[in-house]
Amino acid sequence: MRRMKFFDCGIELIRKSTLEPISKENSNKRSEILHRFAGISKDKELFFVQIKEDKRTGQKFLISIFPVEKWQ
Repeated sequence: MRRMKFFDCGIELIRKSTLEPISKENSNKRSEILHRFAGISKDKELFFVQIKEDKRTGQKFLISIFPVEKWQ
């Protein structure tokens, strides 16, 4: 349940972000790129959205949306 409250924020972040995510090749699977977006909820909580991209097909998959504990 803790992560579910960030789902709507995460989807909005992906759709409306003007900043590029932090992207790197997946060290465990070279055929994938991992993208990480950072956002702040309306309750001032920092959270991340992780997406993986298949290099061959270009398909993207939502991996997770999770809060960061005590970042302030």
